[in-house]
Amino acid sequence: MDRGGRRGGHGAGAPGRGLAARLGAYIAGSFPPAAYVPLAFLWALGATAACALTDARFTGWLPDFGVLVAAGTLLVDLLVLRALDDIRDLDYDRAHNPDRPLARGAVSTPDLAVLVAAGAAVLVAANIWRPAVLAVLAVQLGYVGVLIVVDRWLRWPSGDALLVNFVVSLPVQLSLNAFLYAGLLHSAGLGPSWSGAVGVVVATVLFAHFEFARKTTRAPRPAERTYVTVLGVRGTAAAGLGCAVVAIALLVAAVRPWSPAALVAVLPLAFPAVAAVRFHRDRPTRWPYGLAAAFLLAGFACFVLANLVERVTLP
Repeated sequence: MDRGGRRGGHGAGAPGRGLAARLGAYIAGSFPPAAYVPLAFLWALGATAACALTDARFTGWLPDFGVLVAAGTLLVDLLVLRALDDIRDLDYDRAHNPDRPLARGAVSTPDLAVLVAAGAAVLVAANIWRPAVLAVLAVQLGYVGVLIVVDRWLRWPSGDALLVNFVVSLPVQLSLNAFLYAGLLHSAGLGPSWSGAVGVVVATVLFAHFEFARKTTRAPRPAERTYVTVLGVRGTAAAGLGCAVVAIALLVAAVRPWSPAALVAVLPLAFPAVAAVRFHRDRPTRWPYGLAAAFLLAGFACFVLANLVERVTLP
């Protein structure tokens, strides 16, 4: 969960509009389907492919029906997490992001509570036939619930403590990818392995690159929360670049270095490499956002392609 802001309150919602219309406005403003549907689909494919590549029991994995279920589940899960983040960050958004649907009153906190409850019910219904997958989702939602309780009762961690929030939120990201690995195992009728868990870490570190890269700036905006205030510009840029290298290196080490599949998996590193050169040479205010997003998406796409290459090249 990305702590872009701090503590929620209760919005009144837009008067004279039904719940469906208010939630529709919220989704359009905070969770645009044109962006999140492709992301969920590619994430489900790519993270599952990463786990198949690192788990030695799989060779040349191909997507199946379970991945489609995983993509839909992931999309709903991300919507639930987005709503919870917006509730927690309402006060901050009212001050610094007043155009967001909840902050401007297009939807209310009780509306989003209904959305969260309905989303949780959908997650259970869609995965009740996969007990291990459902267990991972339950652990994730339980952990998020604990975070909310701690936030409300103890007022911890502070929204300004970005590194603490990063560490505290890391299990949420890990559990999202672990749920995809659990789906892969269910389809194959296998139990978990440490080698397959490497794929979970790879997908998580891939997102860590995006997290640090998008918050790398030489000139933070007023009240902007960025790792630069703690790590400095070079430190934040190095953290993002390091995450990209570590993610790919872990995958390549598990796939057999210099194999055709490993060479395919290395290709996405071109994006952070170009971004680093531009950031150092041209000195833009911010790390090139497009290249950070391209690395994430290309990484997932190349993991799927690497499985296809492995299927063709291995006996």
